[in-house]
Amino acid sequence: MRRFQWMTAAALLGAMTLQAEVPELLELVPDAKGYELIAKLNPLKWNSDGYSVDNSDRISGDLKRVGYLLKLTGKDGKKSWVFTAMDPFAPNAGQVAVPSAGSDIYQLYVNHLEVAGNVEGVKTGTFEKGNVEFWGNNYGPGNAKNIPGATNDKFDFGDGVAKDGNYGSMQVHNYLEKQTVFSFSNLNANGNCDLGIGNSSGAQPDWTFSKSGQTYADAELYVVGKFDNFKLNEVTRLNGEKVQLIGTTDRSPIEYKAGDPMTFTITADLGGQPQPTDDYYIVWTRTGDDEKKDQGKAKLADGPVTVKTSIDRPGFVRIRAFITDKNGKNLKKTIKRWGRDEKRDVTLEGGAGADLSKIAQTAPEPEDFDAFWQKQKARLAAVPLKYKMDKVATKNGIDIYAVSIDCAGPRPVTGYLTIPENAAPKSLPARVSYHGYGVSKQGMPGGSKSEIQFSVNAHGYDLGKDDAYYKDFAESIKSNGMGYAFDPKQNANPEEAYFNGMALRLMRSLEFIKTLPQWNGKDLIASGGSQGGLQTIWAAALDPDVTRGESGVTWCCNIAGNVLYQGWYIPWVKELGYYDAVNHAKRIKCPVVITRAGLGDYTCPPTGLAVLYNSITAPKKIIWVQGSDHGYVPPKPEQFVQEQK
Repeated sequence: MRRFQWMTAAALLGAMTLQAEVPELLELVPDAKGYELIAKLNPLKWNSDGYSVDNSDRISGDLKRVGYLLKLTGKDGKKSWVFTAMDPFAPNAGQVAVPSAGSDIYQLYVNHLEVAGNVEGVKTGTFEKGNVEFWGNNYGPGNAKNIPGATNDKFDFGDGVAKDGNYGSMQVHNYLEKQTVFSFSNLNANGNCDLGIGNSSGAQPDWTFSKSGQTYADAELYVVGKFDNFKLNEVTRLNGEKVQLIGTTDRSPIEYKAGDPMTFTITADLGGQPQPTDDYYIVWTRTGDDEKKDQGKAKLADGPVTVKTSIDRPGFVRIRAFITDKNGKNLKKTIKRWGRDEKRDVTLEGGAGADLSKIAQTAPEPEDFDAFWQKQKARLAAVPLKYKMDKVATKNGIDIYAVSIDCAGPRPVTGYLTIPENAAPKSLPARVSYHGYGVSKQGMPGGSKSEIQFSVNAHGYDLGKDDAYYKDFAESIKSNGMGYAFDPKQNANPEEAYFNGMALRLMRSLEFIKTLPQWNGKDLIASGGSQGGLQTIWAAALDPDVTRGESGVTWCCNIAGNVLYQGWYIPWVKELGYYDAVNHAKRIKCPVVITRAGLGDYTCPPTGLAVLYNSITAPKKIIWVQGSDHGYVPPKPEQFVQEQK
């Protein structure tokens, strides 16, 4: 390691008396004296665990110097580290720690940058200036601040921050040397975060999209500072685990008319905690299908927040709210999303709609829609229905089979089938369930004693393989570097689109279940959520023997309209009309229940769910849930039902 002379304490701090120091820092940089620990965290567990030490709201005094020590341990045991310090770019301790979505944005030059470390190629020493990119939002590669030497087409030491999103960037750069000193981005991805010291050798110099957190066994990030008049105070903090934000409307959120005033009330339930010592705030934003935006901030201690708005056309208004401390840091808690524990911001995701029955489809369906699907059924019919059923277990009176079925398209149907042990012929209803987006090892189900159940993965991969197999499989089905089903070039040919193979396997899974002797010949249920909800709609439309569809938070409804939300959507090409849930919904003859439609879900936006519901002419029901996003349902949620029998 190259040693260098740090600025003297007198030059940096004037007459300040040195306080207790950070031993982990002094061990590596003995000359870096006088720093106080502001916060400590593991970037690989940031979204799940938050800070392991957080003094940011306890510290008072004038911040005179800020520094960051990042220590990384590779899976090979190799240790690397960097320490960088600079004059403060924000006024207090909390604002120089990990940024949150919607918090203050710091994209600026810093003075008196210093760098020490053991990573080859990272320039160490003292530099007149550097620059930082600290924000909780999404960002792009454009050199928005005209940082000398930065590019407009790569993520490097000069990028452009967006107005929304939560990808996040915590980066320090030595632009004079055209280097990233350290980068922590994709802040909420835990082990899939972007993390590195120096410039990345990959496609993006600042590590963006690298998921390089996967390469480390451990990581530690220390945020430190030097202060005049330093004091560590006792404070009463909010425990985010006990806090809930609750949103209500002045009437049913699905019964407004265009132009009606809408009043949202946002209330913080502190779970019996006393008011905290320092100020906390409710920060909210209003967006909507009218593309209008509003925002506000109010002290938590002042009581419920009222947001008054309206929308002048059929469509939805979205309300998001967070609780932040005085430094703009969002309060976090552990919640259940898709049945798994996840650390996330204490958030309200809600909304309301106007004239739901008048929300119309954005793009017309393909003129040859029915002919296209007749052709796909003919392709499927040309492949004989052959299958393997291997019994893998019997548990609690239920036989479990691993199933593989020959199919048209690139792969067979695969999944797990459960049948009650010794079930009589023609005695049971059947349910085929379909999976959400992603690739992971399919778990063995428990089954049911009252029905046949067939759990079908979306891909036709092999069952029972190790994790490496599914990781490699996920890479193999990407197209032009994009996750499966997202490539517009691939989607422009509807028979080459990834959805085509998925739909063929779906139709074959239904054909298979009807051959089982235990099926009663009359009750056939299709079910699933998200991508599984999309497949459920396909199933109900493409197979007339399906007697009920149960589709939750349905994906790909009115795909052409989703561009408005700038969120997680498939880029529209007209050929996607063959797979849009809305076009299939028009052809459904059996009852359909949309088991959940989140008024705060902008992965599968409520506008699309309204178009889906409007397009179904069979008996139908939709359950709107206030405060629910794509994977989260709040405790004791408000639910609002539309139904047509």
